[in-house]
Amino acid sequence: MRKRSSLISLLFLIILAPWSHESWAVVDVEGQNILLKVDQTMFPESYRIYYVVENTTPDRRKSSISLFSAQNKSGQMVVLIVDPPQLRGRSALWDGSVVWTHMPGELEPRKSELRQSIVGGVFNNMDLLAGPFHLHHQAQAEREDKDFQYLKLTPTTKGVPYAFMTMKVDKKFHVPSELVQYARENEVFKRVRFEDVKGMARNRYRPALMQTFSEMNPLYRSEWRLGTQDEKEVPPEAFTVEFLSKLGHVLK
Repeated sequence: MRKRSSLISLLFLIILAPWSHESWAVVDVEGQNILLKVDQTMFPESYRIYYVVENTTPDRRKSSISLFSAQNKSGQMVVLIVDPPQLRGRSALWDGSVVWTHMPGELEPRKSELRQSIVGGVFNNMDLLAGPFHLHHQAQAEREDKDFQYLKLTPTTKGVPYAFMTMKVDKKFHVPSELVQYARENEVFKRVRFEDVKGMARNRYRPALMQTFSEMNPLYRSEWRLGTQDEKEVPPEAFTVEFLSKLGHVLK
């Protein structure tokens, strides 16, 4: 009877989750709930944001890039560069499985990768097209202290530029304080620090500053600073490959 009871308890802990190769996975319900709360705090179902990326090179030269980004209710993301002039019109779409990019002057969009970048510097396409974390990661709660909760996030989406990452969650605002991305166990790929938490519409919060440091290129730095965010719904055609060259008509 005791063996049967233990088996039943074990079965209740096994939940079918996003998987590959038709495998079963044990889901950490506590970790998933913490991650879901982070996403509910930061990301509306659909939204549009304006932000600025500043890249710093080893010789301390800085360059600023202004962008618009938007997400729809399905989690698809688009991004459009509006400044400087030499990069204006570059755009990217992530439909959850494939990244498409468009460069002004090119006739057709091209397939790209999350580890590549349309802005250069430390930020890659994954950083720019990052929507709700739970859509692409499985979370495991590792520990917590007075002010923070600590999660390990394992990708459930192919093509991400890291093996896994850890998230330090601010317990007061339910937003990330730091992400550490690992190329493999004990090998840090990149660190991302979040600061300057601001209140958004409908009791949402979001860090307005994201600083990124590359362990492989420590003299390079990239900074993401939020300009505005609204929950305006973007027309569905904006999230199609065919519309990439015309994103400026709806995002500006």
